[in-house]
Amino acid sequence: MNILQTSLFAIAIGYCLLSAAGLRNLLPQWRLRYFSVFLLLEAMGFGFEWLMLHPESGFKSLWLGGLMLLSLLIAPCLWLCTLEITRQQTPSPFTLPQLHKWLLIAAGLCLLPLLLSAHGGTGFGNPGKPVSAYQAIFIHGTMLICIAIFTLQVPMLVVRIRLLLQEYEQGIAANFSNLHEYSLHALNWLLLILLVKWLMAILRTLHCMYIGPLGGMGINLFMTIEIVFTLRALFALSRLKPATGLQSDSALTPETITPVAAEKYANSSLDEAARQRIRKKLQEVMETRQIYKQASLSLRQLSEELRESSHYLSQVINQDLHTSFYEWVNQYRIEAAKQMLLQHPDYTILAIAEEVGFNSKSTFNTAFRHYTQMTPSEYRRQNLIIAAN
Repeated sequence: MNILQTSLFAIAIGYCLLSAAGLRNLLPQWRLRYFSVFLLLEAMGFGFEWLMLHPESGFKSLWLGGLMLLSLLIAPCLWLCTLEITRQQTPSPFTLPQLHKWLLIAAGLCLLPLLLSAHGGTGFGNPGKPVSAYQAIFIHGTMLICIAIFTLQVPMLVVRIRLLLQEYEQGIAANFSNLHEYSLHALNWLLLILLVKWLMAILRTLHCMYIGPLGGMGINLFMTIEIVFTLRALFALSRLKPATGLQSDSALTPETITPVAAEKYANSSLDEAARQRIRKKLQEVMETRQIYKQASLSLRQLSEELRESSHYLSQVINQDLHTSFYEWVNQYRIEAAKQMLLQHPDYTILAIAEEVGFNSKSTFNTAFRHYTQMTPSEYRRQNLIIAAN
């Protein structure tokens, strides 16, 4: 092991430990206990990797078994971390799905033969007490079972994490008019770490089976990727704020509102007269008072402004207007932007975006393209050419 590789291990371990220790100060707006646990697991994993690769360290089977066990804990930890962020409360580790609990128990039992074979020598095999061929086959067989469990576990938990994020994003769209301040795309970087670990485990297994132990270059590359992705996730989360007070009964997307809304509100006490009153209020507050120009507009703020229940407002927007709060507000913003693009050709795109209620040029461009299939600049140029002719 050369100085460069030792230094990289030291940097990776130090970075994870410092980030875990300072997470509350780095991200004071978030509740991230499981993120700290994730960083500690990462630091321990790097430490076990270093001990396993160092030519003078003993108990290599112990460090390999510990590394494999930690790898099995990463995906459940990230699932709990996602649950903690999206629900804004710290879940118990026992909330892990039952299947994954049994998978962890089975994997732990499969690692026992490897752990029990550990010795103080500097190699995996004990020259003073060599194992028989059958014992070697048994140890390697249980290790392969453990790797197979990891190979199955990660994709299943990635799907569960994506569903949690999708549910959260639907709740954001139902309650807020701007999404990028609350979006959890930062967690995709952690998912990438998980997928890199998953791919790395498969490649290392195949490499060891058919070629030999993986060289330091591959491990160095993996560590660098992992550090960069974790740093990117921390940076992205530091720029976001938690979405408090989400209405769980408002998490409908435009694609599901029409078939689902009728069933969802079947037992609602909101009669047609009240719905008509709310529709009139909504039209007045948007067309006359142009409240959509408030970049921070939320369903709760609109509820306070109109002195109507946020649940009733959500029902009317979903059931009568067949859209979500986010889509409904942004339809007005885009229509206002289209007029300004043509009436004020000297205004910059950013100035128009801020004027109609968007708080960044990128989100404005994304929303504008969603509704018109072209960028604001393309829309302005195309329509000004038509007007000139």
